Amino acid sequence: MSLRNVLFIAYNFPPHGGAGVQRSLKFVKYLPEFGWQPWVITTQPSATIVSDPSQLTDIPKTTPVIRVPGFSIQELMAKTRPYPIHRLVVLLNLLLQVPDPSIFWSRKAYRTVNSLIEKVNPDVIYTTSGPYSAHILGLWLKRKYGLPWLADFRDPWIKNLVIPYLPGYRRLNEILERRVLEYADKVACVSAPWLEDLYKILGKDKEKFTLIYNGFDEDDIDRTQSEYSAPFTITHLGSLYRDRNPECVIQAIVNLINAGAISESNIHLRFIGKDVQDNFTTYSWISQIGYVPHSELEKFRSDTDLYLLILNCSPKNLGNYSGKLYEYMASNRPILAIAPSNGVVQSLIIESRTGFVVDHTIHEIEIAILNVYHEWEQGYPNWSPNWDVVNRYTRRNLTEQLAQEFEQLAKNRGQA
Repeated sequence: MSLRNVLFIAYNFPPHGGAGVQRSLKFVKYLPEFGWQPWVITTQPSATIVSDPSQLTDIPKTTPVIRVPGFSIQELMAKTRPYPIHRLVVLLNLLLQVPDPSIFWSRKAYRTVNSLIEKVNPDVIYTTSGPYSAHILGLWLKRKYGLPWLADFRDPWIKNLVIPYLPGYRRLNEILERRVLEYADKVACVSAPWLEDLYKILGKDKEKFTLIYNGFDEDDIDRTQSEYSAPFTITHLGSLYRDRNPECVIQAIVNLINAGAISESNIHLRFIGKDVQDNFTTYSWISQIGYVPHSELEKFRSDTDLYLLILNCSPKNLGNYSGKLYEYMASNRPILAIAPSNGVVQSLIIESRTGFVVDHTIHEIEIAILNVYHEWEQGYPNWSPNWDVVNRYTRRNLTEQLAQEFEQLAKNRGQA
C-alpha cells in the first residue's frame, strides 16, 4: 500500500519523557495502519528535563525522524537547577513567552522543513502544542506553501491555567493564537469545552474545529486484575503542579488513621512522577518514587488498588481530562478523582463506571477513600466498568479518526 505523507511537527517526542509525548508518539505508531507516513520534525533528545528512551521502541522503523537542534529553556533550567542562577533562568523563561522559548527552535526548523517539503511533497502538515511555537512554524509553512494544515491543541493556549503571563504578554499571545486559528484548515483539541473556547476566539468556521480525545494504548496495559493483597495501595502517576496539591488527600488519610478507620500499616500512598519529592511532607505510609519510564509503569499498576487523580477544581478547569485518566480507566482499578464538579472528568468517570469524583473538601475525600477501602476488603464485589465506553479511547481508534481528518484535508486540496 502506498502511503501518503504527513509532515508531523512535534517538539516533544521520544526520547523525551512525560505525558505530553504520548499523544504524538501513538499517532506516529498507528498512522501507517491507516495509510499515512509521518515525517517527524522534532528537537534534539537533550532538550527536555525528563528523558525516556524506552519509548523509542514504539516508533516504526520506517518512520523518518528529523531532529533539529535549537535553544532549549528546559535543558538550561535542568542544568542550572542546583545553582542560584536558576532563578534568572526561570525569569528568562517568563520573558520568552511569546509564545514560548521554543520559538528559536521553530525558526531553525523552518529552514530544515523547507528543503524537506521540496523532497517529500507532503499532503498535509500537522502541528501539536505545547509548545505553541510548533503552531507558529505551521503558520509560516501554511503561508509559504498553502498546504493543508491541522493544528492540534493538547492544552489551551491563552486559557492555560498553568502559564503565568507577564503584563502585556497575554495580549501578544492572543494575537498569535487567533492568527493560528484563522490560517489552520483544521483545529483539533482534546476536550469539548476547550475546543469550544478555541472556536469562540475565532467566532466563525465552526466546521474546522474537531474533537480528538487523548487515550490509552492497549499494548501498554494489562487489564487482568492481580490478586488483592495488603496494604491497600493508592497510586498517583504523573507530575504535581502548584494547582495539583496532594495535601488534602494526605490529611484525609491522616484523619482516617487517627480515627481508627484504617490501619496505618494497611495503607500505602504512592506518588510516581517528576519532582514529586518537592511537593509535600512525608509519612511512613507515603512513597515518593520520582519519574519512571513509561514502559515500566505496568509493575506499579499491577499492585494498585485505587488510582488518584488530582486536578485544579476551579470552574475554569471544567475541560481538563488529564491524559493519565484514560490509562487509569483501562487499568481495571477504581479511580478517585479530585476534579471540578460537572466537568468532563466527572462525566466520563460516571459514564464509564470507573470511579468517584469529589472536590478538595477533606471530609468528602475521607468518605470516598473509606468506601473504596471497604470495597477492597471484600474483593471489589461491585466493580463493573463499562468497557464499551472505555474502549472508545484506544490510541488506534483515535489515530483512525486523525487519519480520516487527513484524508478529508488532502481531498479538499485536490479539489482546490
